[in-house]
Amino acid sequence: MNKRTLLPFLFFFSFCSFFSFAQNGMEYYLPVGEYDSEIPTPYEILGYNPGDWHVSHDQLIVYMKALDKASDRIEMKEYARSHENRPLFNLIISSPENLSRLESIREDHLKLTDHSVSDQVNIENLPAILYQGYSIHGNESSGANAAMVNAYYLAAGKSSTVMHTLENSIILMDPCYNPDGLNRFASWANTHKSKTLVSDPSSRELNEVWPRGRTNHYWFDLNRDWLLLTHPESQGRIKVFHEWRPNVLTDHHEMGTNSTFFFQPGIPSRTNPNTPQLNQDLTEKIGTYHAAALDSIGSLYYTKASFDDYYYGKGSTYPDANGCIGILFEQASSRGHLQESSNGLLSFPFTIRNQFVTSLSTQQATAAMRNELINFKRDFYKKQHKAASASTIKGYVITDKDKVKLSNFHRILSSHKVEIYALNQDVSAEGKQFKKEDSYYVPMDQNQYLMVKTIFEKVRTFPDSLFYDVSAWTLPLAFDLTYAEVTNPVKKAEVVTTMNPSGQLHKINGAYAYILDWKSYNAPAALYQVMNNDLRAKVINKAFSLESASGVQKFELGDVVIPIQNQSLSLTEIEDLFQEIVDEYNVSFYGVRTGWADNNMTLGNPEVDILEKPSVALIVGEGVTSYDAGEVWHHIDQRYNIPLTMIDKRQLYRANMSRYNTIIMVNGRYRDLSSTELAKIQDWVKAGGNLILFRSAIDWAIDKDIVNLDKAKDKKEAKSGEAKYKHSPSSRGATVLGGAIFEGEMDLSHPLCYGYDNEQIALFRRGTSLYESPSNKYSSPVHYTTNPVASGYIPRGFDKKAAGKAAVTVHQNGSGKIICFQDNLLFRGYWYGGNKLFGNAIFFSSIIDGRTTARE
Repeated sequence: MNKRTLLPFLFFFSFCSFFSFAQNGMEYYLPVGEYDSEIPTPYEILGYNPGDWHVSHDQLIVYMKALDKASDRIEMKEYARSHENRPLFNLIISSPENLSRLESIREDHLKLTDHSVSDQVNIENLPAILYQGYSIHGNESSGANAAMVNAYYLAAGKSSTVMHTLENSIILMDPCYNPDGLNRFASWANTHKSKTLVSDPSSRELNEVWPRGRTNHYWFDLNRDWLLLTHPESQGRIKVFHEWRPNVLTDHHEMGTNSTFFFQPGIPSRTNPNTPQLNQDLTEKIGTYHAAALDSIGSLYYTKASFDDYYYGKGSTYPDANGCIGILFEQASSRGHLQESSNGLLSFPFTIRNQFVTSLSTQQATAAMRNELINFKRDFYKKQHKAASASTIKGYVITDKDKVKLSNFHRILSSHKVEIYALNQDVSAEGKQFKKEDSYYVPMDQNQYLMVKTIFEKVRTFPDSLFYDVSAWTLPLAFDLTYAEVTNPVKKAEVVTTMNPSGQLHKINGAYAYILDWKSYNAPAALYQVMNNDLRAKVINKAFSLESASGVQKFELGDVVIPIQNQSLSLTEIEDLFQEIVDEYNVSFYGVRTGWADNNMTLGNPEVDILEKPSVALIVGEGVTSYDAGEVWHHIDQRYNIPLTMIDKRQLYRANMSRYNTIIMVNGRYRDLSSTELAKIQDWVKAGGNLILFRSAIDWAIDKDIVNLDKAKDKKEAKSGEAKYKHSPSSRGATVLGGAIFEGEMDLSHPLCYGYDNEQIALFRRGTSLYESPSNKYSSPVHYTTNPVASGYIPRGFDKKAAGKAAVTVHQNGSGKIICFQDNLLFRGYWYGGNKLFGNAIFFSSIIDGRTTARE
């Protein structure tokens, strides 16, 4: 046995006596040793031992607060609130001596990330920073329950091992990344628990109903949000991460019941090429501690398989781009309190124990490897500086007419500590012009070089064809920003710390009408508020210029006219309302004194269509992809402030469809809808309803003769070479399109494309289904370009197959419209560039000329 293997075995020698020590019901979990009787156990506070029940989030808070009160080793701090207003918090755990100098320790760690001052930091007595996080998926609850045991162990333990951990590290314990999901799942598991435990996998206890507890309130996977920062849980967590810049971060998950226990490294060929090899080497060295810990209690485990380290938006991989070691743990899930598995009966306490043991092994490794980890962080940022200096790309210039969208992009970058600068001169790059007044510069030569690289780069070559998650996430494409790379450094002005977009109410005496600028990201939300106050609104279908309060103003397709006469409010009341809307949504209204415009236009012209206030329903329930449904719910609720009725498929038969003018069906299975329910939808469309379909919902509509679309034919290629059984998984995986960015071309004169000023748009694509354009050439307002792949992995030849195919199609059945979107316009809440297409479908579908649609 070599030294590298021997060290963790020495640390975990005490675990060989795991069952010999009783400590208030905690004997199954705790290593042998002495514990402070003044520190309360979970049983003393909650009335049960960990594993007897699934802890709810409020109980978790109660217990952690009790530890905080009883122990001088703990400081408890709230860092965010979930969508359901549940607090997210950290326990900062260390020795009292370290806690007394916490701020200086934190500041020294921040200095290590600045190559210009990092050598000035004396690391001899500098504790390492370990961030331990649990249960970002709410129904993977062994993590949050293990956090209680871990916190007790650190607060009450008196062994030399505990003392060594506390003296050499600051532990930031995040007991539950996802409070809303955890609470949803705990309620399910506890509600269905029997006194006599049932292990049958068919038991209701072990099979949650839709949408299940994995996700947050809006059914988003928070473990995909570390980079995108759509949700308050992630925003708060990343703020804490960058306040501390930890050396190691752990992310405790669960996987299939018939699995064992996984710890990183993952599959070597699927590590992001930007991640240093030393990161993976240190991960593997830490892994020897996990192996020793699990060996000591006889638990099966594996590594370097199943999971990858590619997408920087996950909890185990985001740290790798920030000089930290990210570690994923995956424990086979009991999904309740007891379940049969191929490895025997799997109990909830057993899953908790494995999570706890590897929590301790991480602590032991972090304390023992303190110098290595701290030096790795310091060297990481030095090497990033050198890489930035050597890069042929010196930075990126960005601009956009939509300041709301641009400010949200800035918010994400600044949250990752990426510096954005104002320009002190105009810049020309890649044939685009960037005016200094409204453009910005993101240099590569900054501490967060790697974050800049991964946020902006387009990737088309990959060491492997299999991905656990998406293969592309280029943020400026997702935001539909105008941007360009520069090969010479740009003269920059000051760092832009905040962007505060502002709209304006351009008041005019004796206003005849006000016109809302539709180009703003928040225009749909503003329009709904206008209509919700019983004001009539009309949309412009022909551009014109008109004298306004700000001079001669050009009004574009999609701008919205609100006449003053014959409204339910007076002019003064209307202007007061508009000012409130401007203040909340940063949009602009322009007052005009006349309806007489140029270009043979008047505001009463038939080219100005009356709009109907949206009344929207979303079909949800078993079989519907909850992620996609949640994205619609989140967008309509959070971004548009429109009330959304969610109708479960099981209740569709009794729904009063006449209440809605828009119904949305996202990706999912709908074959279980009865013939009566199908007829109900068809009749509703024929009567004038607008049906919006995404992805596989389109296939269902084709099958039921609601729309007529032909799938693009596959060209069969002759297979060559010898087929090997061992290559079967990778061969199948190579045909999967798990997430790439495609370029679409828009018809800007079409109502679905109103508000855009660039014919090119980036679309997020999953899956390989493609459709031919309908025979009516006007019915495909968005199609893929001849070279459609902007970034990401695609199966061989798929780019040629996709070239020119329809991305959006518009159909008419009776008096109603059916809008088919092949791609996810709301992907993970950050695909701002596609959001306006979705908003236009909600507000403008009814005004699309029926002669331009595919008639069904």
